[in-house]
Amino acid sequence: MYCQPSLKQSVDNSKKSAVFIVESDKIVRSNLREHIKRVNKFRLAGEMPYIDSITDELAQVSPNIVIFSSFTGSDEQYMQIKKVHCELPLIKKLVLSKNVDESEFCSTVVAGIKGYCSIDTEISELIKAIEIVSRGGAYYDNSMSNFIYRLISHMNQMRQLPIDKPIEEQINLTDRELEVISVAATCDDYEDIARTLHISKHTVKMHLTSIYRKLGVKNKLQAILKIQNKIYEFKF
Repeated sequence: MYCQPSLKQSVDNSKKSAVFIVESDKIVRSNLREHIKRVNKFRLAGEMPYIDSITDELAQVSPNIVIFSSFTGSDEQYMQIKKVHCELPLIKKLVLSKNVDESEFCSTVVAGIKGYCSIDTEISELIKAIEIVSRGGAYYDNSMSNFIYRLISHMNQMRQLPIDKPIEEQINLTDRELEVISVAATCDDYEDIARTLHISKHTVKMHLTSIYRKLGVKNKLQAILKIQNKIYEFKF
């Protein structure tokens, strides 16, 4: 669980990540607010329920990250996220879902979400997710790890089969690169990947750089989604 940072860890308010909460339930919103206020690296930029004019408010306060809490996957909520993504692309977005599932995870990423996890996530893990996404990284719920692993496994099988597609539309990863991205899907950082594969962090970075270049993506989450799209395209 979350531990209160010491006074020695105080951070200049201007350097803190500005967090904005979107949550219709007053009690849930209050709990989130209090947890965020306790973290010395964050400052609360504002809060509001799910309403149509959310982009107007966000444009005024310019937060680093907006948390869409108690997400249910309704058409209205997806439209709000897409609107924020189109009109305010620099603002990072994190979804706290009531019902984490594979289809919703994929849909939120397509809508522009960089972070996705359960609303019941432990506070310490939620704080970690907010930090990662606010810095420009991607975070997904641990329950998605098996799903992502299956995607990579299907990709490995797909490479062994004849596919009636132009070669430029196929994903040409080596066996080692497939192994690296498979492990990366369930690891938090380079050190975890290196430790699991018994290789150096430098080698991990080298493989991931090659993978991202081949797939034409910039990060792990984009790579996984690119592979997923190809799997669906080839009907596997």
